[in-house]
Amino acid sequence: MPIRLAPIAVAAALVTPMAWATPAAANSTTLRAVVFEDVKPLYQKTDAGYEGFGVDVLEQIRMQSGRRKVAYSSVNSVKEGLNAVITGKADIACGVAFTWARSTQVNYTLPFAIGGTRLLMASDTKVDGTPDSLSGKTVGVVKDSPASRVLKNVAPEVNLQPFNTPAEALAAYNSGDVPILGGGTLWLAANSSKETSALLPFRPYGRSGIGCIVNQNNGKLLSKANIAIGQMMQAYMDGDAGTRHMVERWLGPESSVGLTRIGIESLYSLILNVTAEISTPAAPAR
Repeated sequence: MPIRLAPIAVAAALVTPMAWATPAAANSTTLRAVVFEDVKPLYQKTDAGYEGFGVDVLEQIRMQSGRRKVAYSSVNSVKEGLNAVITGKADIACGVAFTWARSTQVNYTLPFAIGGTRLLMASDTKVDGTPDSLSGKTVGVVKDSPASRVLKNVAPEVNLQPFNTPAEALAAYNSGDVPILGGGTLWLAANSSKETSALLPFRPYGRSGIGCIVNQNNGKLLSKANIAIGQMMQAYMDGDAGTRHMVERWLGPESSVGLTRIGIESLYSLILNVTAEISTPAAPAR
């Protein structure tokens, strides 16, 4: 089965903002995507629209599903984003953490990353990441986020300071208004510094797959999305230079997230081993 991986420049050119449209008015040649949160490394707002790993994943799905372009819309909350997919105002959202509650309302694709709740703080911290070390400490979180719920469960004595958006929470941490920031691993890692930051604990408090969601009645798009994600992971495993550049640009050793190639290969191998290998005509890097 051939794989078609678009150059990043082409993907960025196809990203356009979108106003909400009803399902009946939507053009079937357009893949309507909703962005839950504008956070690195999945999405970053640019003058042309968006860029990030979530954008590149959606570009693979666009091609596999035969759409001409991706149109993006942003929302003010995760609840609003979920509702957009449930009601058909949007076709898909990518970069969404899996929860059992959400899985009763939408269908998830294969995960293309793994997330979990961790803490970002100064490197000279005396907090070691254990629940006891958080007792009485103030931690900034995004209001009603999975991280806020996980932290309250694992460390009941922590003082959570909620913010309405990830941008507000990150600004409060960077300004020193809150000494510790709690959130998803990828987001925190993308905004950390190896020289001045500590990301704890080493193993997240709670882990979850990160994938895409579609309406429960859209099995065709779900199948196309799974094929696209499976091809992407297989091509990375096969050593395809273009795919490795695309993934590692956002997640790899030289990115702000800093995952090793072995780490990415291990994750993709695990996911493919419990589903199925998928044939790709990948050209290994030389």
